[in-house]
Amino acid sequence: MAIQNLGLIFVAGLDLGVALLIWLKNPRNRINIWLAISILFLGIWTLAVGMFKEAGTIDGAWFWTIVQNGSGAIMVVPFFIFSVYFPYQHFYFKAWHKWLMVFSLIIMLVIVCTPGAWTQKIILNPHDNDYETNRWGLGYFGLHFYFYIIFAYVNLIKKYLKSFGVIRDQLKYIIVGTGIISFFGSIFGIVIPLYLAGLGPHWIGPYFAVFMIIVLIYFGFFWRAKG
Repeated sequence: MAIQNLGLIFVAGLDLGVALLIWLKNPRNRINIWLAISILFLGIWTLAVGMFKEAGTIDGAWFWTIVQNGSGAIMVVPFFIFSVYFPYQHFYFKAWHKWLMVFSLIIMLVIVCTPGAWTQKIILNPHDNDYETNRWGLGYFGLHFYFYIIFAYVNLIKKYLKSFGVIRDQLKYIIVGTGIISFFGSIFGIVIPLYLAGLGPHWIGPYFAVFMIIVLIYFGFFWRAKG
């Protein structure tokens, strides 16, 4: 197995471990639940990126393509929901908001699973597999991803600007920790592939989750409020 792909599997394990720790810290708290779900799908995406690169058959590569793209489409939705609840709620979902999120996910998953809609052709080269993309499908994913991620950070930054003391510190750690992987992960996973009409160095993106893991572990288990 190529070293960069082995590293992705290791990072995926860290993601999944952090998701479990966050959930176990308060299993009934919806803030912990939604953040843990988002990081869970981040871990699945990271694992799938590494496994796709290693796949030795077309069928295996297609399977991991669906897993990586599907988990990438899903992860931003629980993160957006998390941003509504953390550290306090100032926006309340109406029924049509919930149906819109469900509908957007269904459309996105149909695009993910339909050959040619996003992934046009698998280029099999075990340890460094690639695929040609349909820019329309990937572009729609970009709209889906940035819609949720932008509104998530709008929620968090608005609360940060209005908050003081402990709450402001909490928001700072979350914004910085998750912002690193959100920015660089999307650059390598969306912007560059959209330009190239292929994956390019997309496998670099998941590695930025290491910075998020360090920040979240410090914030969750070592940080103590001053005073």
